[in-house]
Amino acid sequence: SSHFGPQDGGVVAVPERASSFCAASDQPGTLAAMPSRAALFSLCLVGRLAASGAAPPQPPSTPLVTTDLLFGTYELVYDLYSTAWDKAGMGGLLAAVPIDKVKAEINKQWAALPPDVSKMLGEAQTQTVQVKALALEYADKAYEPANDFAVNWIKQFEAVAPQYKGLIRHSLGDLALFMVYTSMVVYLLVKIALFVLRTTWAVFCCFCCCGCCRRGKAAPKGNVAAKVKAKSAAAATPPSSGKAAAKATTKKAAAKK
Repeated sequence: SSHFGPQDGGVVAVPERASSFCAASDQPGTLAAMPSRAALFSLCLVGRLAASGAAPPQPPSTPLVTTDLLFGTYELVYDLYSTAWDKAGMGGLLAAVPIDKVKAEINKQWAALPPDVSKMLGEAQTQTVQVKALALEYADKAYEPANDFAVNWIKQFEAVAPQYKGLIRHSLGDLALFMVYTSMVVYLLVKIALFVLRTTWAVFCCFCCCGCCRRGKAAPKGNVAAKVKAKSAAAATPPSSGKAAAKATTKKAAAKK
């Protein structure tokens, strides 16, 4: 037969070309051609498997980061808080506080307030409860279209890049957390890249630019030293010599006249 598959008795049939190849390989004159024939046989097997659609399935991508990270962190912090609370014995300390007496004293002070103040405080509490209920209602109404938009965006991303399917879980919270996480990673990478570039530029300037500047400044040192010496010599000459020279020039001018 010329196809792969289990036959009668559970024996896998070998193609005729493969059997002829094995028979030819037993001949002594075909030992030199064994590597090329083995490569050709392996290519034939790979092509037959690819044609039959037996390619190995790709494992699905796992979510990079999810909201489970936040919930797990909250649970960890709460467990640490509960353990510290129990170790410190705060429950016993609170049990020793006379809560009933404190409540009775608060009720007495509340009853001593004027009726108008009590009415205003009661209305404020009622309005606070109503505002909280309205905020929760509007938040629920806004969450549904936002979540649908996020899920549609994730599906479009997976359609464009199917190799990343499953990288973002289909929910608004997971998309927001993914965007924050990737933004932080990109920010850190940019900061590291800029630091490396600045360090490289500083080293380059230290060894190249500063060396050139030093060579350029080393030449006029002789001229500067000569000017300093001339100024010091001029300052060291006594003023009387200058006056004598002036008098001599005036006398010569008068004699000529």
